[in-house]
Order: sequence, then structure tokens, then C-alpha cells
Amino acid sequence: MKTLLLCASHNDLGLIKALRKIGAEIVVTGNIENLPGQKFADKYIKSDYSDKELILSVAAKEKIDTVCPCCNDYGVYTAAYVAEKLNLPGHDSYENILQLHNKDKFKELAKKLNLLTPEAKQFDNIQDAEKFLSLVDYPVIVKPIDASAGNGVSKIDGGGWCKESGEIVKNAFEKSRSKKIVAEKFLSGSQHGLCTYLINQKVVAVCTNNEYSFVNPYRVEIDTFPSVSSEDTISFLVDEIEAVAEYLRLKDGIFHLQYIMHEGKPYIIEVMRRVLGNMYSVPGNMLCGFDWDYWEARARCGLSLEFFPRQNFPEGYFAYKTILGSGNGVIEKILIPPEYKKFIIGSFFLMHAGDEITDYKSRPIGFLFFQFSSHDEMKKVLIDNFRNDLAVMKNER
Repeated sequence: MKTLLLCASHNDLGLIKALRKIGAEIVVTGNIENLPGQKFADKYIKSDYSDKELILSVAAKEKIDTVCPCCNDYGVYTAAYVAEKLNLPGHDSYENILQLHNKDKFKELAKKLNLLTPEAKQFDNIQDAEKFLSLVDYPVIVKPIDASAGNGVSKIDGGGWCKESGEIVKNAFEKSRSKKIVAEKFLSGSQHGLCTYLINQKVVAVCTNNEYSFVNPYRVEIDTFPSVSSEDTISFLVDEIEAVAEYLRLKDGIFHLQYIMHEGKPYIIEVMRRVLGNMYSVPGNMLCGFDWDYWEARARCGLSLEFFPRQNFPEGYFAYKTILGSGNGVIEKILIPPEYKKFIIGSFFLMHAGDEITDYKSRPIGFLFFQFSSHDEMKKVLIDNFRNDLAVMKNER
């Protein structure tokens, strides 16, 4: 089986290992050479995986048997498009992927299915967006419809228009490839994630987590597992996911959502059909006792899921922490605080001493993975005593 994997970043390493395990010949694409996973592939073709027509031509020329999306929304779009055009197994329709991953289309779907999600309005031009936002009297979150990792996301407090508001709207449009944004009602509350696995449109496994952001309020920096949300909350969200899966007749595999607990209710803010960033599956696999990447790879390659471990029992307390810089500049050294050492069970570094950071709020230096004895211990070490001094910078700007 010859598989086209659309990127080979650190977030795709689990997929690469899974594809190797199932005996696939791996061809990877991407614009950036020498990404961490490329050395494990059989062939690398420098191509922009967000260009669906280009990747379609690559897939046809390489005579691939299956296509596997990467940890990026554009990779999911392109994989679905290629699979549809070449009649490959394991993928939702291209239209369904657009409905789920584009924030404006998802809001329309949520309204149709009566899903619990914050109110939002969509805009395709600056003038209409500015007119609405100059009149709104409540805080809103402005988002590009097709960006991830917090790119182009900002909060505007209602009750008046100012120069900063205009810059926020302009930035959101600039970050959107399709030049569309949504203005979503801001809801205060804790943020969480629910990763599920679908078989025949039914949820057969769940992985829950709490999300924390400190340096960049719109980019998750720490996830702690499992979530503190109640069983009733998780059950409610599983019902919401299965309603979407049944309506769209979704294929098997990962379905992830993020939600905000606001006034005792879980409001869905994002959904996605792909593996998660920040190497999420490392602690997720340990919590659940099985390999999420492996089963996602099997689903996307159209292989049997007969032996999926349906009797899974999440157990333990795990977390990851993203190491970010305290500012732009050159990394002098990376420190591991002594209070972390007895809890660290793994690490992965993308940058090292001597490397330069130009976008410290978005560019991860590396990740630390932890195991704790209780939720309280985990929260005390990572959240209550949060530290962002692990990367010592010189020439900071």
C-alpha cells in the first residue's frame, strides 16, 4: 500500500509511525524541507499541501493507494478532495469537511442541528464587519474562518469603536485565505477538549482534557488530562457529536471538539476531523491505553477497525506543556525547573540554544510531557505555579 501523507511535522510523527507499522510505503509532501518526520518516509516531494489541485496531480503521478491528512486543517481539506477525485477510501466528502472546518459553515450547520455553540455572524468584507462591530454592545471574538492555532484571533470589547478594533478586523481578514471572518459572542469560562473516535457514526472512545493559555490567550499551551468536566457534560457532547455524524454520515475516525463551560453549559467553539497539535496524542495515548494515531491512520487508509479497543478505560493524570519564549530573540539556554523533574516522562524539542525566535507567541520551542498522581497535584505544578521562564533569551526584542 502506497500512502500519501501531506506533511511530516512533529505533530505528524505519530501518523508516520502508525503508517510504518501497518506496512505502508510513505510519500510525504510539504513546503518545508527537513521536518522531523521526513527521515522516516520513503519519499519526500516538495509541494504545498494546501494546493489541492497540485496534490491531486502528485497523487495521480505517484499512483498512491491511500491518502492521509496531516495535523492541519488545509491538509484535511486536500486529503478529502484528493480521495473524492481518485475514489480513495476512508474520507468524508469534501463538502462535509468544508462544513466542519470552516467556522462560518460550521455555525450554519450548528444552527440547523440546534447544537449548543456561541452566537456568531459571518462577514466577507471589512465594511460590513466594522459596521456590525461598531454597534455591538457585548464582547466578541473575531476569527478568520479558516485559520488555526489562534492565528488572527482577537477579542473586541463592545460599546464603541476604536483604532484597535479596526486593526483587529484587518488582521483577521489578512490571516484568512478565503478572506472571511466570524464575530462570535465572547463567553467567559473554562476551556476544554473532547477527542472522540467514531465507528458507524457512534462514539466508541473518548479522551478528555482541560486547556490553558497564558502567553497567547488564543493558542493552547497546556493540556491536562482528563477533563474536570462532569460525566453528564461529556455525555451531552457525545450526543451532539453523534448528531453531527449521523446527519453528515461521517466516516470512521477521530472527531475532536473544543468547548467552553459557561454558566454550567458546554458551548462548542471548534470541531475538527484530524489528529491534534502540540503532540496531543502523547499524553492522550497514555491516558486511554491505546494509540490514537494508529487507529486514525487505519481509518484514513480504509483498513479494518474490527479490533478497535472499544473496552477502553482512561486512567491516570497526564499533561503536556508547550515551551514558548518570553520574547523574540536568540535562545541562550533551556531550563527544566527542579519542581518539574520528578513528573517529566518525556520531551521533544524543535529549537535549541542559538536558534532565533521571531514570533514567540506562536512558535513552540518544544514540549514536556508529564505524569502526576492526582489532578490537584497536576494543577498545582503546571497551572497554579505557571512558569514561562524555561527558555532563557538573549538579545530579546
